[in-house]
Amino acid sequence: MKFRGQVASVADERGSVLLLGVGFVIVCLLAIAVVTDASAAFLQRRSLMSLADAAAIAGAQAIDQDAYYADGASVGTRLNPGLVRAAALRHLARTSASTAIPGLHVDGISSDGVRVVVALSSPLRLPFFGSIFAEMAQVQVAARLDYRPSP
Repeated sequence: MKFRGQVASVADERGSVLLLGVGFVIVCLLAIAVVTDASAAFLQRRSLMSLADAAAIAGAQAIDQDAYYADGASVGTRLNPGLVRAAALRHLARTSASTAIPGLHVDGISSDGVRVVVALSSPLRLPFFGSIFAEMAQVQVAARLDYRPSP
């Protein structure tokens, strides 16, 4: 009789390996989706940062030309805040940034005469969980106007 009881308990466990296998496949697919979305978010943020960096550098080249021609390239040469904003926006328009990054928003472009700060944001476009998580990628980049003294 013990033999029959052992056979009955083995028969009751049939199919448990199938459930375990299906669970493992689901966990693997979920992990692939999470890694893919995390990689997509990283690459989109990196692209946004590259664009903001280029706009900040374009703005840092908008010097006050009257001071430059009067005193030459020196520590006294300052950035013109009005020209800084126009140069950064012109760079964003010239590179078709809004086409390359849908939903691009310029949060701010400012200058204190030496530094240029560009802040951009755009919605993340995630392949798997994009409809669940509506997050924004936000970056802020600074560029500085510096001169090296001539030897």
